Amino acid sequence: EFREEHLVRCAAARRAPLRVAVLLSGGVDSSVALRLLHAAGHSCTAFYLKIWFQEDFRNFWSECPWDDDLKYAQAVCDKIDVPLEVVHLSDEYWNHVVSHMINEYRNGRTPNPDVLCNTRIKFGAFLEAIENLGFDYIASGHYAHVVHPPFENAEGPSVLQLSKDEVKDQTYFLSHLSQPQLRRLLFPLGCITKDEVRSLAVQMDLPNQARKDSQGICFLGKVKFSEFVQRHIGEMKGILLEAETGDYLGMHRGFWFYTIGQRQGLRLSGGPWYAL
Repeated sequence: EFREEHLVRCAAARRAPLRVAVLLSGGVDSSVALRLLHAAGHSCTAFYLKIWFQEDFRNFWSECPWDDDLKYAQAVCDKIDVPLEVVHLSDEYWNHVVSHMINEYRNGRTPNPDVLCNTRIKFGAFLEAIENLGFDYIASGHYAHVVHPPFENAEGPSVLQLSKDEVKDQTYFLSHLSQPQLRRLLFPLGCITKDEVRSLAVQMDLPNQARKDSQGICFLGKVKFSEFVQRHIGEMKGILLEAETGDYLGMHRGFWFYTIGQRQGLRLSGGPWYAL
């Protein structure tokens, strides 16, 4: 059903059967990763991380933003015949990611929420939550590759490497992971491309095979980034000047709405203009 290289290179098929905790978002990537690990003979349990703090934005949507994700995740697990557990990490996400982002924006810096989420939540708080459950590895649908040391050199480092798909590669977002974190990880999609993942999803007849990829910041859902910033920091109008001439261009809503190099959303005629 599947070509051998898809199972062997990144899904650890030649190793003894492993107990693997698989992060499942309801999207195609993590679903294919789960199926590959299961097909490689490993004992898999899927985990859906509930990090939404939807009560903070109840006026922005009429339905729970994570409801569809969880339904797809359950459908995939039913198809593959693996158990699914829901882990509630909303408080941890707020304390370790969102509040940090708000403080950084307020001080004129632009943090990367994906780097923070991977380091502090997916492979931080979640790893701690399942530490005593006996899993050998944690896996996800990231486009990255981790090379672990051979058994005869067990003290050697685990090395994060680029994935086969250079366009979808996500190693930057995993670059802050520590050695204790990297040593616990498997990335089954590190050896295949996005197009191959889509093709495999069809071959596997996964219930979410036609689902579109998610976009934007994961915890915001349908909330616009500007709405999030305005709610938690507010506005403080100031003057926009042309950097080289000092000429007046207009007014801004607050420097925390912008990041260096930004072009969209400046609300200026002429240009193009970029934030500095």
